[in-house]
Amino acid sequence: MDLLLQSSIRRVLLLRSVAIALQLLAVLIAYYVLDFALALLPLLSIIAVESLFQLLSVVLLRRRIHSRAPVGAATVVWQLLADILFLTLLLMHSGGATNAFVSLLLLPVMIAAVTLPGRLTVLLTVIAIAAYSALVMMMPLHHQGEQGMQMRHHFIAMWINFVLSAVVVATLVSALSRTLAKQQRAIAQSREEQLRAEQLVSLGSAAAQATHQLATPLANLALLHDEARELSADNPTLQPVVDDMAVPLAQCQRQLDLFRARAQQLRDAHERAPHYQPLLQLVDEIRQAFTLNYPSQQLHCQLPHQGEHIEIISDPLLSAAVINVLANAVRANEEVGAERITITIRDSDSALHWRIEDQGRGFSAEMQASLGSAVIASSDGFGVALWLTNATIERIGGTLALANNEHGACIDITIPKRRYEAVTD
Repeated sequence: MDLLLQSSIRRVLLLRSVAIALQLLAVLIAYYVLDFALALLPLLSIIAVESLFQLLSVVLLRRRIHSRAPVGAATVVWQLLADILFLTLLLMHSGGATNAFVSLLLLPVMIAAVTLPGRLTVLLTVIAIAAYSALVMMMPLHHQGEQGMQMRHHFIAMWINFVLSAVVVATLVSALSRTLAKQQRAIAQSREEQLRAEQLVSLGSAAAQATHQLATPLANLALLHDEARELSADNPTLQPVVDDMAVPLAQCQRQLDLFRARAQQLRDAHERAPHYQPLLQLVDEIRQAFTLNYPSQQLHCQLPHQGEHIEIISDPLLSAAVINVLANAVRANEEVGAERITITIRDSDSALHWRIEDQGRGFSAEMQASLGSAVIASSDGFGVALWLTNATIERIGGTLALANNEHGACIDITIPKRRYEAVTD
C-alpha cells in the first residue's frame, strides 16, 4: 500500500508541475495576447504560492523516501486538498463557474477514487462539490427578466451536472479500482500457490528418487548385519556392537516403509473424496512415532473435552507434518538440555487449534517472518520441514503461525474438523 501511495503522490506532484506551467502560460496569453480582463496580480500571486507549495512538497517527499518513512493516505489527502484549493482560487479570479476549466475540479476526485479508501474519497468529493457550489454562489447575475432567469437555470443545471459527475466518478472509478486490485491480488496469490506447488513437486520428486536409491544399499546393509550377527555369535566383544546396529537399521527400514505407504495413500487420495479421521487416532499415531524416534524427550498432550467425538480432515501427510514440527521442537530442547514438549489442543466451532510448545531459545524475528511460507537457508534445518508442514496444513484448509512465549517457541496450527454425533439407534 505504501508503494501505491508513493506512486500516487509522485503522479500528483508531476501533474501539478505541468499544471503550474500551463496555468502561467494560459494567464499570460489570455492577458497579453487575447486582451482578457483578468486580475493579473492575484492570479500570479496564487501561482507563485502554488509553486512554493509544490517545491516544499517535492523536498519533503524526497526526504521521506530517503529515510524510508512510511507514506500514509493522509499525505495524499492533503495534496489533493491543496489542488482543489489552488484551482478554486484561480477560478475565482478568472470567471468562476463560467470558466471552461471548472471541470478540472473532478480530477482530484478521480485520483482519490483510484488511490484512497472509500471514506476519504467521499470526503474529497464533498469538498470538490462545495468548492464548485461556492463558485456558483459567488457569481453575480447582471441580467434581469427572462434572460437572467434562463442564465440562473443554466448555472443550476451546470451545478447539478457537476454533482452527478462527481458522484458517478467517485463511485464508479472507486468500484472499478477495488475490483482491479482484488483481481491483481487473486492473480498474485494464484501465482504464489502455483510456484509453491511446483516447488513441492520438485522436492517430492527428489525425495522419492533419494528413497528409491537408498532402498538397495539399505537392503545390503541388512544382509551384512545378519552375516555380522552370525559371525559375532562366538565373539562376545562384537555382540553388543552388532546389536546396536540393529536399532538404526530397523528405524531406517520403518521410515522407508512409511514413505512408501504415504506415497500410496497420496495416490489413493486423488481417486476418492476427502474423508475424516478421528482426533484420538491421529494423536495416538503422533505419540507412537514420537516415542519411537525421540525416546529421551517427554511429550505431553492436552486434549479437548469430548475429544473422542471429534474428527478432522484426513491427509496422508498430516501426522508427518506434525512430527516435523515436533522434530524441530526436540532439536530446540536438546540445544538447552530440556526434555519437555507440550501439545495443547483447543476445540472451536469449525476447527481445532493446536499449540506446540518447547523449552528452547525461541524463533528469531527473521524466522517468524519467513518460516512456513518460504524455504530459507538454515543450518538447523528448520526451513524445509516447516515449509512442508505449512504446505500440508494449507492443503486441508488450515493455518500455521510461529511465535515465542516465556518458555521458548510455540507453533499454532489450525486444522478444520467436523463434530459427529454418537449413533444412538
